[in-house]
Amino acid sequence: MNTGSIALRYCRALFEEARLAAIDAEIYGAFGVLHQNMQTAPDLQSVLISPRISKEKKLALMKTASQCTVPLWLRFLTLVLEHGRENLLRLMVFSFRDLYRAYYGIDRVVLQTAVPMNVRVLNRVKEKVKAGTGREVELVTEVCPDLIGGFCLRIGDVLYDYSYRTKLQNIRRQLWNR
Repeated sequence: MNTGSIALRYCRALFEEARLAAIDAEIYGAFGVLHQNMQTAPDLQSVLISPRISKEKKLALMKTASQCTVPLWLRFLTLVLEHGRENLLRLMVFSFRDLYRAYYGIDRVVLQTAVPMNVRVLNRVKEKVKAGTGREVELVTEVCPDLIGGFCLRIGDVLYDYSYRTKLQNIRRQLWNR
């Protein structure tokens, strides 16, 4: 069976139960924290799929890595471990987040800038995107000094590149083509 469909099946069941219990936002947050910890500590995934580590230790590690003690979340993690699906945890993160965003009409927007932006500017960007799309916005910021200046804004699959780096590359390309 396709591992993506297995992860999605687990997440659909969790999402429905969490939504009915009105704790879907907490579960969404737990997946977010877990994902962030998986990115910052790449060995976490290795430990979770290691057959040498007991299920109890894995559960304690996932509980700590997600910073969530909601009973439904803990039952979900236990179920994942009992069925040996901890290798699909990263896919489950993405599946649950996609289900949550689709249900609540949330667009994930990534704003890349050369320098950190202040909160006022970020709120204004968020408001403009929300007004343009008519959907809620989850704004993620990234600092990329190689942009030199300007910004790149990704809304779903669409990239708006207004960086100085791209402008300079275009000028360079035009000069070489002459």
